[in-house]
Amino acid sequence: MGQERFRIGQAAMEYLVTYGWALLALFVVVAYLISSGVFSANSFASQECVFQPDLPCSSSILYKSGSDTKLEFSLTNGLGFPIDVESVVYSLPGFAPQTGLPKVDREYASGEKIEFSHVFTGGSQPQPRDFRTVTATLKYLNCRNSPCSGPYMTSGRISAIVEEG
Repeated sequence: MGQERFRIGQAAMEYLVTYGWALLALFVVVAYLISSGVFSANSFASQECVFQPDLPCSSSILYKSGSDTKLEFSLTNGLGFPIDVESVVYSLPGFAPQTGLPKVDREYASGEKIEFSHVFTGGSQPQPRDFRTVTATLKYLNCRNSPCSGPYMTSGRISAIVEEG
């Protein structure tokens, strides 16, 4: 009778130890996945750069640059006429609206790429891996005829995960 209890006890201990190791391994894997950010909302957010159809956005990036946040994007003038971008107003949550210009302030022919760059200083700086949406409002002139006419305005949205700079 004593031998049988010993075997039952030994079987129970083997069962507990085997499943204990399996549960410990599962816990380690789940802890690693959670700490790596795989399950954060930012992992499922869709990055986009959208303006009107005749001003397609070909690339965009939002990243930390020292203690500031920098936005870079480019548009292609598909309006069918030359334009002169007078200003761009950027709106990012946590910051007052800020005004900027393209990297090169000149008239852009139809089909030409327009590069933009803006540094957000002060304000509530996002951290790397945060998801942010910037609204950019372009004020431009139609330069089909001389002198240029306008101004005209259009807005776009750049949604991106903040990257390390």
